[in-house]
Formats: sequence, C-alpha cells, structure tokens
Amino acid sequence: CLYEGTFRKYHAFDPSTGQPWTKDESRNYLRECISACEALMGSGLYGLHKSDDKASQYRELFISERVHTDEVIWARVYNTALNVTHTLNNTFTNMQYGSLSLTKQFVNTYLNLDGSRFTDKEGYDKVPFTSEFAGRDLRLTQSVRHPGYTRKNESGKTVNYAPDFVYCVTGYHPIKWVIDDASLDKNTSPCGTCIPIIRYAEVLLDYAQAKAELGEMDAEVWNRTIRPLRERAGVSGDMPTSADPYMQQYFLDTVTDMYVLEVRRERGIELLLEDLRYDDVMRWSMGKLFEQPWYGIYVGELGKTYDLDGNGKDDVCFVEQKPSSGKAGVTYIEVGTENLLTGGTQGYLNCYVNMIRKWDDKKYVRP
Repeated sequence: CLYEGTFRKYHAFDPSTGQPWTKDESRNYLRECISACEALMGSGLYGLHKSDDKASQYRELFISERVHTDEVIWARVYNTALNVTHTLNNTFTNMQYGSLSLTKQFVNTYLNLDGSRFTDKEGYDKVPFTSEFAGRDLRLTQSVRHPGYTRKNESGKTVNYAPDFVYCVTGYHPIKWVIDDASLDKNTSPCGTCIPIIRYAEVLLDYAQAKAELGEMDAEVWNRTIRPLRERAGVSGDMPTSADPYMQQYFLDTVTDMYVLEVRRERGIELLLEDLRYDDVMRWSMGKLFEQPWYGIYVGELGKTYDLDGNGKDDVCFVEQKPSSGKAGVTYIEVGTENLLTGGTQGYLNCYVNMIRKWDDKKYVRP
C-alpha cells in the first residue's frame, strides 16, 4: 500500500495507461498502510534489536547465524551443517562486475552523532576518507569498510582491510552483509548467516513515510519511528527544524517537505542493501537519479600515498600511470581514462565516466 500510495502521489498519470489516477487513490492506499503498520506496532510482538554495543548491534542483524526474532519478522534461514548456504561474502568482496559500490553522494547523507548534518560542516566536500567516519551515525562504520575495520585473512589472522578498488570502484566498500572472514570470500565458500527479509524497522519507516506524505508527521509519530532508529545508531533523535538543502538537491529539487526528506534519509540508511531502493526510486518518480555521476572518495593529491585501513601504514596511491616499481604494500589506482578526479589532479573519484546512463520514463513499469 505504501508503494501504490506514493506511486500515485508522485506520478500524475498511470504510466501503463496514460490516464490520470482517480482523485483519492493515493490517500486511500496510504491510509491502509498506516492501519497495517499500527496493527503490527500495537501488537507488542516486535521491537528494535539492541545489544550491549551500539557500535555493532545494527550489523548483528545481518551477519548472525540465528534470526534475531526481537526485530526480524520474516527471514531466510541458512545452516552450514545442513549444507543450506549462500555466497554473499563473494558478492560483496570479490565479484569484479557484480560487487556493489556506494556513492559519495549517499554517504554524505549520514548525520553526525549530535544529529547535525555532515553537509552543513564547512569544507565537508573535501573531508578525506580517513576522517569522514569520525563522529558519524554508527551505522556508517557498520555498513562500509573504514579506517580500523578488521577481519580475518585467509590464514586466520585478524588484520586491517582497506577498500579494494578492484571490486569497489568508489572506495565505499559495503560490509553490512559480510562475515569478517576472508576464507569465505570465494564463490564456492558456504556462508550460513540468516537473511532478514522483513524487519520491524521497515514497519516503522513505512508508518513514518505514510504519515509524512499525508502531512501528518508530528512529535508523537517521530518519537515512535525515526527517533528510536537514530538513537539505536547513537544519533540524537531530535526532530528537524528546517529542510536540509543537501537532501533537497540529492532528490533533484523535487521535494521540499523537511519530514519527507528526513524519512527518505532514514530509509536509505537503515534499509541499505536490503533490496528496497529500486522500488523506492520507482514510486518516488526519481528515475533521473540513475543518470547521476558515481562519485567516490575524495582524493587530495595524485601521487600521494594514503593509509585507508588505519593501521599506520600507507596502502593506496592514486596515479595517472602505475609506476614500474612502487612502494611495498601500496596499491596504485590509475585515474584518467574510465575513472577521473572531478578536479583533474584532486577531487572526488568520478567512476565509469564513459558509461552512458539514460533514463526513460517507460521504465517506471515492467515490460
């Protein structure tokens, strides 16, 4: 109902017929969404999963061999002993043309722990990768390889891991679903972690969005939905006092309502890589987002070595041409053909610049 209600709100016409929607279709669907959410929220059967460590409790939902039934409503259960396994580690770490890379534009949407906007900070657009995780929403370090991120290597030794630019072109390498053991990264390696399909967090976000779309967001709704999600991640849960200009720009100046923007921010962060974003883009009539450039981490200088894994030793260097003999332990990343820097010799990585991505509105419906 949330999908149908918002699709009808943000699309003036039914794209399969070319005819306008009837007058109250959007509101009726959103009301049904609210009723369904209220039934679940009032049942007392579910809540948000919490543990003793805020820095890991969110990610526990996605790398556990058991279902955290305090929050997970429906899951696909795997079991290595029964040989019922998946290969998600390989998907997120080793598939050169199938791995996922988060964009700088998206990573910028994560708030600071005090609830302030990262993009309100002067010079935010030039904050280096080594510094941009500090003081941010704890879901960021539970979703992306960051300085200090460690996992077991194939020998079983726990070591720091930098982003692997062979498989993650932007440098924002996802870890949300990844077991911290490189021996499981092969395409034949069995992983037995459960996969949540529907979580209580999604119910809260559906409710918050339906209320915001109807202009009914207030302190009571906020405190039942967005506040607990942010506070679980260590972020201040206070309501916004103004619309975020960065979020308005992110959504191509199609939305100005501060509550709708904040719900979209929270939905993107909380439900990251849970197979919902494409449907969100479709129902919000935001297909043009697919045409946006793929920006990666900020590179301050070509030829300079950087310590991206936080172990005190430089490990990555961006160059126009790889040297015949480089510094030991340093991976050299070429820029200048397929991947550029936005400022020429410095700036964001601008990935796959020669790839033409053209949106056509007929894609809002399936063939």
